[in-house]
Amino acid sequence: MNRKLHSLLGSAALSLTLCACGGGEGGGGGVASTPPPPVTPPPPVTGASVSIFPNPAVGEFGSVGVSAQATGTGSGSAKSFGPLSNADADQVHIRFTSGGFYEIEMPGKDWERLTIAKGATPQDPETFNLFQPESAPQNGAFLSTSVSKLQGYKYSELGTWRDGAGRYGEVAFGEATLASQIPQTGSATYAGIVRGTSDVIASDSFDGPFNTPVEGTVNLNFDYAKGTLAGSMTVALNAFGPTAPIGTFAFTDTVYSAGSTTYSGKFDTTAAGDNFFLGRFTGPNAEETIGAWALPFHLSGDSSAHQAFGAWIAKH
Repeated sequence: MNRKLHSLLGSAALSLTLCACGGGEGGGGGVASTPPPPVTPPPPVTGASVSIFPNPAVGEFGSVGVSAQATGTGSGSAKSFGPLSNADADQVHIRFTSGGFYEIEMPGKDWERLTIAKGATPQDPETFNLFQPESAPQNGAFLSTSVSKLQGYKYSELGTWRDGAGRYGEVAFGEATLASQIPQTGSATYAGIVRGTSDVIASDSFDGPFNTPVEGTVNLNFDYAKGTLAGSMTVALNAFGPTAPIGTFAFTDTVYSAGSTTYSGKFDTTAAGDNFFLGRFTGPNAEETIGAWALPFHLSGDSSAHQAFGAWIAKH
């Protein structure tokens, strides 16, 4: 807008100058003024670019995730869980191209550009978090991120996604640490944030029934030299209001060896259901880590087994 205004003012000033110089001595038969050049319009405004990492490296990000296929239509956004999967083929993948934009690969689909969600006008593209594959219709397939850079993360991000055809999941992704970059001595404690969803159905007057979100924290204690891992995850139901504690669950049956870029394990729980976690390090020196998990649990006063799944990011 300013560029156009300056152009218009410049043209007007030129026109006035030419007119003032048009008359000869005595005012007879002045020289005709030259018309001003056409105003160059400003370039068209293009859509805002997707922003996820502060300084993304070109290539595919490392990722871990858990997904499910909806087994019933439910009501509102409430869906019954189908079998959970942590298979790589059933998760989304994200990459950054040499052209300077992000691409997404939904399960069973080709790579395509990731764009700001259709119909959305972000006030600040740097902190906007709702995106879609370029070919997806409005309110179709999407990826929603946690904007982890606002919490000091440089190499890791959390995301929730749906493919528009009934599959949905939780994913953590980031700049994968190479084997040569894994610390070989000492130990470190990583503390982080947990996000996910559950089969506990909540409801309100605006959304109707929906699967209650899960939030919490995670702590991971690695001894790099000995190749050991201990830790725990604390989670609660959060239906956009007061939280309902699920509990703190210690890690068990952990699998991690010295120099490894990945790890896995289970949670100490008596509830029956999908029970696992898997993760990997992120950052050029394993400064952060990403994980995906599934947890069966009991709520206080409820003997039924419930299921939750999600992802985490953590840093030391």
